Formats: sequence, structure tokens, C-alpha cells
Amino acid sequence: MSFSLLNKKAWLPIGIIALGGLIAYQILSTSSVTSQKSERKKQKRVRIVQVSALEKGSIAPSWLASGYVKPSETINIHAKVSGDIEQINPLALPGQTLKKGDWLVKLDPVDFELSLNSQHAQLEQANASLALEQADQVLAKEELALLNQNNALNIDQDLVLRKPQLAVAQSKVAVAKNNLAKAKLNLKRTTVVMPFNGQIMTKNVGRGSKVSSNTKLFAITNTQKYWLEVKISHLFLAFLDESVQYKVMNERVWGKGKYRQAQFISILPELDNKDRQIKVLLAIDNPITPLKDNQPHVFINDFVNVELQGKTINNAWTIKHHWLQADNTIWVVDAAQTLQKRKVNVLFKGRNLIYIEGEFQRGDLALAEKPGIANVNLPVKPRRIDIVKGKNRSTEEFGKNKKKTRDLTKRKKNKKVKKGNE
Repeated sequence: MSFSLLNKKAWLPIGIIALGGLIAYQILSTSSVTSQKSERKKQKRVRIVQVSALEKGSIAPSWLASGYVKPSETINIHAKVSGDIEQINPLALPGQTLKKGDWLVKLDPVDFELSLNSQHAQLEQANASLALEQADQVLAKEELALLNQNNALNIDQDLVLRKPQLAVAQSKVAVAKNNLAKAKLNLKRTTVVMPFNGQIMTKNVGRGSKVSSNTKLFAITNTQKYWLEVKISHLFLAFLDESVQYKVMNERVWGKGKYRQAQFISILPELDNKDRQIKVLLAIDNPITPLKDNQPHVFINDFVNVELQGKTINNAWTIKHHWLQADNTIWVVDAAQTLQKRKVNVLFKGRNLIYIEGEFQRGDLALAEKPGIANVNLPVKPRRIDIVKGKNRSTEEFGKNKKKTRDLTKRKKNKKVKKGNE
């Protein structure tokens, strides 16, 4: 009895020590599992970001502008003499295209022909008077020779030789010649002609109309050249290449792939009142083409697009607009898979792309999404963006979608097999 009691007392400390060891082991194992879970959570919290490769090279920027086509030259045709319209060219109708020198209207020429005949007669009369005066000059010289024998006489030789009378006769001949030339010109002006290759816009007279130099006969526009006024930004002006031909497009009307060409004319002196952009004047040669040429026909007031070409920028990086931050930096994921900021110098901002200079390190990939809450050296997991069928998709997402498609195909096949067995 005493021995069992002593035996129990001896085992009691051992049991307490064993129990304490068991509890300590349990605590240590629990803390290890907790630390492993927390490490896993930390690993799971690493941010997945979309990245894209940075591209560098020699690039010719372009600027897509638009504007309305307008005539380079539109004038009103007036008669230079007064009279009654006798004939009108049957082709002189609104919309018709005529060449330089083609006649438009003819005035009644009778009065002008009579005036021409009268001027002919006056010229003949003036020539006859001059001939008579020249004969008198011969007699005057003989008389002067006799008078010169007497040196005591004080004689005005110009009066004796009838030089004033000769000058009057010569001037009458000159006036008669001028009047004859004017009569011929007026007769010629009874036919009104096209001053250049052009198209008739409006017709305002008919046969029998009484016209003067103030009467508007036709309005015509020059069809050899149309003008196109477009706007560009101040930044693009420094890159604009004025020596090349620009593509003029109107895909909605002309169809895809068809275009005309325009050349640079000048930079207009005033800015646009609304957006303060620079106005550029372009010219489209021979805008009106026959249908057989299969070229787009350009009309006045056509709203067209034009792709302006810029001078080549060497060794420039190309980025998208949303990559550039307000402080002229962009976020990148470096080779260590951490977020970094790189300072850049903007060369030109286009509508879709921005061309920059910058010092990038090997392995840098541009952050292709909004940075959100981000800081330098933040560890991330990059995911490259690829272009698949015209849409931006990550390679991992595309792989998942492909796997889903395969699984769905297998399920459909299994259903068909089951139905067949039934």
C-alpha cells in the first residue's frame, strides 16, 4: 500500500513534464502552420499586371485631319460692252464644263461693225491730211532756201517749215489708229468667252437680254484646282513634310481604298476661332474626272479626310496615351518584376500614339493598364498582352478560353454518345 502511493508520487512530475512537452509541441506546430498560411497569403497578394513591349525605331508621324472642299477661284462673268444678246452657247448651262476660250454669248455686232467702218474712214482722212502736209513741207523748204540768201532777215524757221502743222497732222493719224484699234476690240468683245477651264455654276441671262458691263451673265468656278482647308496642332507643325503628296479620302462616299492626292500650298495667317489650331491650305489638282477614269470625283463642299505626313523621327519610342503620366513619366515592370518609373521627353503627341525619348533598361516592359495604387519597387506578376483577332487578350486568358472550348466540345460529344446508346 505504501509502495503504490510512493510509486504514484514518483510518476506525477514525469506526467506533468510530458504533458507540458505535448502542449509546447502543439503550440509550435500551430504557429508553423499559421506562418506558412500567412506566407501563402502574401504570395497570393502579389498583383498581376498587364504589360506590353516597348518599341523603338525611325517613325514618320502622321496627322489625320478633315475639312470642306472649296473652289480655288470663282468669278462672275460680265460683258465688257453694252448690247443685246444675239446668241447663247447651247453648252453654256449650269453644271457644264467648258474650256478656256470657248464662247458663252454673242452680242448683236451691227453697231460695232458700223463704228469700225467709221474709224477706218477717219484713219484714211487723217492719212490724207498728213500726206498734204508733207507736200507743203517740200515747198516750205524751197522758200526757206530763198529767204536764207538775205542774212539780215530774222526768220523763225519752224514756222516757215510748218512743223506745228505737221505735228497736228501726225497726231490726228495716231488718234485715228487708236480709235480703229478700239473699234476692233469692241467688236471682238461682243463675243464673251471662258477665261479659264471651268464649270458653270449659274446662268442669269437669255437671248434678247439687254446687257451692260454691270450685268452678271454667268458664275463660273475653276475646275483645274480645288482648295482644301484643314487644321493641325502647333506640335505637328514642326514635323509637317511640305514636299510630299497627301492622301485625301472619303470612305463613306468613295469606298474603301480609294483616294485622291493633295499638295501643300501654305500656312494660313489666322488660327481657328474655336480650338486655336493652325490652318493649312492644300490643293487638289483636276478634281473633276470622267467616270471612265474610275477616280473619285471631288465636289465643292465635300467633307473629306486627309492624312498629313510628317518628317521622320529617328530613334523614338512609341507609347500609348494612357501610359504617359502627368509628370512626363511612364510606369514599367523591370527585369526583377517590380514597378519602376522612367522619365521621358515627349517629342510628339498623335491622336493614337505618342513618340518619346527615354532611358529604359534591359527587360523593361511598359505597364499597359492604369497604375491605380502603385509605388516604386512594388513586386508584381507581369502578364504580356497579345493581339488576338483584333482584340487585346492576355496569353493566359486566351489559353483558358481555348481549354474551355475543348471541354465544352468533349461534353457535347459525350452527350451524343449517351443518346446513341440509349
